[in-house]
Amino acid sequence: MESNQKIVIGIVGANGSGKDTVCDYLVEKHKAEKLVFSDLLKEALQVFIGDIGRSDYAWLATILREKYGEGILAHSMQRKIDQRSAKIVVIAGVRDRGELKMIKSYQNGILICVETNLKIRWKRLVSRNVKADDKVSLEVFKETKENLPSEKYIQELSNQADYTINNNGDFAELEKGIDEVVSSMKL
Repeated sequence: MESNQKIVIGIVGANGSGKDTVCDYLVEKHKAEKLVFSDLLKEALQVFIGDIGRSDYAWLATILREKYGEGILAHSMQRKIDQRSAKIVVIAGVRDRGELKMIKSYQNGILICVETNLKIRWKRLVSRNVKADDKVSLEVFKETKENLPSEKYIQELSNQADYTINNNGDFAELEKGIDEVVSSMKL
């Protein structure tokens, strides 16, 4: 499939908002293929570090962006997208303007924002304990995780989203919100 005919859906949201859950649902129900911006960083970090924390991802992303510009991860992701044969590619973790610009460079490029209140996001991160530094108090989460350099454009990008999904309820409510967005996109 030609890359300009692909539907490329970027998902933006704060830590713990449900970006991966939205992506996984699109994979399961709509046969999308999922890519994750942080996987590009994870591949590099795993060479050097055993237990990778959220701050490690943020550090590497910041260093790469400072050295090579905002679009550095976008260029790598675009190559991955163009290599895929899937009609729909969904990308979790849009974090900067260069990444949004890359998504919008596709004729069918769409940005979806997943919004979730802070306390719910914190509870999710603590309970899933995926990254080495996820187990922190709510106060530490507010002070540190919310202010990582990798998070500075989340609100700006969220304001530019084509669609917003509220994820403050249960999974059934989230599915309903995703299905409403997909229906309006006419996938």
